[in-house]
Amino acid sequence: MTKIKLSKERNMETIAIPGKKSAIDFTEARRQAVNQAYDMLNDPVIIAWKNDQTNEYGPEIPGGSDERWHKYADRHEGTLELNVADAFHFIFMEASDFVEPDLNLASIAEDDGTTILCLNEACTEEDREKIGYFPGGGIGG
Repeated sequence: MTKIKLSKERNMETIAIPGKKSAIDFTEARRQAVNQAYDMLNDPVIIAWKNDQTNEYGPEIPGGSDERWHKYADRHEGTLELNVADAFHFIFMEASDFVEPDLNLASIAEDDGTTILCLNEACTEEDREKIGYFPGGGIGG
């Protein structure tokens, strides 16, 4: 069983999931974060993330600072931040907080069967390709 460290900051619960930075990639870190989020929330949705190893983050906000992704999550009711291996950060909220149907919400099915819900802006480029988004926006068929 993985030990987790709990703290409260910015009205958001923050949990550190330990691991070795060199032994984990973004996909595995996200899988671990989603699995932990399902233990804590009914229907977790990724609303923002950051990869410290590549300095990539989502949503990408033009003209924003490196911490703009986090400010976005704070302002959009992020309730749970999971930090995996102190290198990958994911902020979640409850899907039930969305008015249905919400076209800004994407469901991604991973190869291992994990289902990931994310805001379209918080999906990676690879996720967008899986669900049929064209570069620059819009859904293909």
